[in-house]
Amino acid sequence: MAKEFDADKAWVLWPEYFDVDRTRRQGRRVKKGLAVKEPQLVNVIKAVEKLGLGWKVEDGKSYPGAWWNKQGMLLVENNMAKTKLLTKVAQELQRVQRS
Repeated sequence: MAKEFDADKAWVLWPEYFDVDRTRRQGRRVKKGLAVKEPQLVNVIKAVEKLGLGWKVEDGKSYPGAWWNKQGMLLVENNMAKTKLLTKVAQELQRVQRS
């Protein structure tokens, strides 16, 4: 974990938010141009770490629209608007997935 933060006030990030193969209705939260193919929680964590934000993994959780996939979710410190956070994480996630 990067640093301490209040998990009760954290933003929840699901890998599905960044999946280029999902529609907005299916849960994608970023523009298609910022989304990536098959985002993994481990890569979302790397992206959040590069932004210097506190985070915590909730293992065994599944996105409601993909209840069978218990990939987990990420709690991220709440120090900016969620839309801004999603955009920054998506940009960093693209860099992480390329490397």
